[in-house]
Amino acid sequence: MRIKTSSLKPGIALGTDVFSFDGQLLLPKGEKVTAELLDALIRREIHEVIITDDSPRQSSARSFDDAYSHALALTKSFMYEVKLGQPLAEKDISDILNLLGSQVDDQNDIFRQMRLMKGRDEYLLTHSLNVSLLSMLIGRWMGLSPQDISALGQAGLLHDIGKAMIPDQILNKPAKLTDDECIKIKEHSVIGFELVKDYPWLLHGVADAILGHHERQDGQGYPFGLGEGSIGLYSEILAIADTYDALTSNRVYCPRVSPFSAVDVVWKESFGRLNPRIAKIFYDRMTNFYVGNEVLLSNQDKGVVIYIDPSEPTRPIIRVGDRFCNLIEDRSLYIVEVFDE
Repeated sequence: MRIKTSSLKPGIALGTDVFSFDGQLLLPKGEKVTAELLDALIRREIHEVIITDDSPRQSSARSFDDAYSHALALTKSFMYEVKLGQPLAEKDISDILNLLGSQVDDQNDIFRQMRLMKGRDEYLLTHSLNVSLLSMLIGRWMGLSPQDISALGQAGLLHDIGKAMIPDQILNKPAKLTDDECIKIKEHSVIGFELVKDYPWLLHGVADAILGHHERQDGQGYPFGLGEGSIGLYSEILAIADTYDALTSNRVYCPRVSPFSAVDVVWKESFGRLNPRIAKIFYDRMTNFYVGNEVLLSNQDKGVVIYIDPSEPTRPIIRVGDRFCNLIEDRSLYIVEVFDE
C-alpha cells in the first residue's frame, strides 16, 4: 500500500525497494523503517513509499470501498427518480457528498481506489461520483475555500444529470452516433441546468457550472460557444475532471487509456481549450500518486514507476527487471496500463 513518508512510523516494513531519483537502491523490500531511516528518506525528498499489506492502509481501502458503494447506491436511486420526473432530495445529495468528502483527505489512496471501483456499475453513475471527487480534490489543490469545494462536489455529482433524460439507446449506443444523436447528447448540459436551477439548497454557482462544463476556451464548446474569460471557474474545473475520468473509463464507444495518457491529453488540451492554470496544477500533482505502481509499457514490458520527473510528469523512470527505462529519454515508449497492488 502507498503511504506518505511523513505518515510512516518506525517498525513498518517496506513493501517494495526504495530508489533514489538517480536509480540507486536506498532500501530493500522488507526493510523495517527506523527513526534514522525515516529521517534519511525525508532528507532525500522521498515523499511516498510502498508498505506491506498488513499496514493500517487496509482499513482505509475498506473504508473507501464502503463509502463509494453506498454513494453509488444513492446515486443510482436519485438518477432513477429524476428519470421518473421526481424532484431531487436534498438529503440524498448531502449524504453522498458527506461520504465522498470524507475520502478526499486520503489523497494517497484515492486514485487507486477509484480505479478499483471502475466497472462496478453503469458508467454514468461511477463517472458522476468520480468527477465529484476529482473536482473537490482540484479545488483543494488550488487552495479554494471550503464552500467552493462543497459547491464543486455538488456540481461534479450533478454535472451529467441531464443525461438521465436522454434515451438509453443513444447513451449506450456502441456504434458511432448520428448527427441528430450528437445534438441530442449535447442537450444534456442545458437539460441539467433546467433540472437543478430552482433548488434553493444547491450552493451558488452549481447550476451554472453544470450548464458550462462543456464550454471551451477556444469557443468550440457547447451549449453557447463561450470563449476564454467567459467561462466560470467551477465549469473549468469540472471540464478537467470530466475529461480525465472519461478517458480513464471504459465507455461503450471508446476503451480507456492509462492515467498517464489521460493527464497528457489534459495538458495538451490546455493549449487553447482547457484553463491552463488549472490544467498545470492537475498535470503537476496527478502522476505523483503512481510512484510504486506496476505499469505496462507500449512494448509489453512490465515495470515499476520509481521516479516522476517534475519537468515531464507523464514520462517517469520505470524499473524493468534490473534495468531502468527513462521515458523522457526514450520517446518511443509510453505507459499503456497501470496495475494495482
